[in-house]
Amino acid sequence: MVVWLDLLIIDNFCADAALLYCAVKTVKGQARPLRILFAALLGTALGVGYTLFRLYFSVPAAVDAVVKYGVALALPLPAAKFRTRRACALCCMAFVAYMAAFAGILTALFPAQAEGETGGVVFVAESIPSGVLVAGCVLFAFAAVRVVRLLASRARAGSLTYPCVLRLGEREVKAKGFADTGNRLTDARGQGVVVADRLAALALVRGQSPPREQIEVTTVGGKTLLTAFRIDEIKIYCGGGENIIKDVTVAVSAHPIAGEYGLILPAAFAGPGGRKERC
Repeated sequence: MVVWLDLLIIDNFCADAALLYCAVKTVKGQARPLRILFAALLGTALGVGYTLFRLYFSVPAAVDAVVKYGVALALPLPAAKFRTRRACALCCMAFVAYMAAFAGILTALFPAQAEGETGGVVFVAESIPSGVLVAGCVLFAFAAVRVVRLLASRARAGSLTYPCVLRLGEREVKAKGFADTGNRLTDARGQGVVVADRLAALALVRGQSPPREQIEVTTVGGKTLLTAFRIDEIKIYCGGGENIIKDVTVAVSAHPIAGEYGLILPAAFAGPGGRKERC
């Protein structure tokens, strides 16, 4: 049996470096190239050495699993600096998860071509070209980091969305509100303005005629006037508590609000300070 050590080393090194980078970026660790390359080199030495060892010596299945997963869990430790032990543990688990996902993709795309036994040594002839594996590692790293960033941004948006209840007279309307730092609208009193979707605003004022005012908004398309009116109060539910803000100005959005919410709240409504307690 012929073992191409140069290709084996290159493949292991590139795969370890790419997956370690993904794991470190997932937990927002300090991704230092030299540390990641050192950890990948260490993983390559252990991986290639253990692979050659198993060609000539039999290893019990339990010991084999302990060695493989033990090294995989410990490999991210020298790859980066972590602020907390929790981040370190999450990085180790993320590396194992990425390794399993990447191995599954390769197994599905490049199944084993042949199996045989020569001189008591069991071998498998793989159909994965070395260059394809290296390119796959790079593409997998970029794709994984991109997916993690998208999920993180979605989680941040979800964490800033709160159930709200608007009350005007005897009528109440429930809607989800998004605390947006870009909402800097103020009314004539200098107070923050809640921007509401047209449907939510119409449901609130149906059968009533509250005093109205015009609020000027500057956008990339120019200046726009929004119709606004004042409501008795808005309740914001967050952090297991209820924050009540009275006498709030609500502006009707000129366009439908896209997203999982119908209100755009001033950032001060969902943070420390402002006219309410912190959520």
